[in-house]
Order: sequence, then structure tokens, then C-alpha cells
Amino acid sequence: MHEASIALSLIAVATETMQEHGGGRVSALTVRIGQWSAVVPEALQAAFPAAAEGTPLEGARLSIHSVPGIGACPTHGPVELELGRGLRCPVCDLPTPTLLQGDELDLDELELDGPT
Repeated sequence: MHEASIALSLIAVATETMQEHGGGRVSALTVRIGQWSAVVPEALQAAFPAAAEGTPLEGARLSIHSVPGIGACPTHGPVELELGRGLRCPVCDLPTPTLLQGDELDLDELELDGPT
């Protein structure tokens, strides 16, 4: 499950950011995950508590926001892609080789408690 290593990376980035802002603890974090990112949100949610154990993020609430896949159709412009159809326009079925959004994996927001 690569989501465990993703959880560890998120914790490292969040810990670094927390330290840059004076330390303390992280009570919540929000992550944006694109539908085309190959990250399974439920698996990340399950892996996070064990990965956070013993870190300043232990007990923090993880919120995940899903980002839809948007492709650039040569005829219709930006279109929302359907995972089952692949990178094809849902209107005309032309290939949409450019993914405009949907492959994100971003730490979007941290909620910090004061320094301990």
C-alpha cells in the first residue's frame, strides 16, 4: 500500500511547516487528491493514524477533498473526465491528451494548535 508512504510524506511536510510557524501540534490537515492521482483516499485515511503515531500530528483529523479530472478536448475545451472512459472527451469521444487537473496530491491546509 503506497498510501502509507504518502501518509509519512504528508506528516514530514506538515511537521516542517508547523515548525516554520513556531511549533506546537497539528490538530487537522486537509489534503486535495485528484481522481487521476492513483491514490486511494480510503487507504490514505486508514494509514494516516498509524503513520502519525508519536509525531506532532498524532490525533490530528485528516480531511480529504477529491479533485475531479478535467481534460482539454480539442473540440469542446475543458471537460470533466470519467475514470471508466480514460482520457477521452465524454461528449465526442476524442482523446484528451492534456490533463488540466485531477492528478493533484497537495497538502492544502493545516490547523495548528499553539506551541507546547
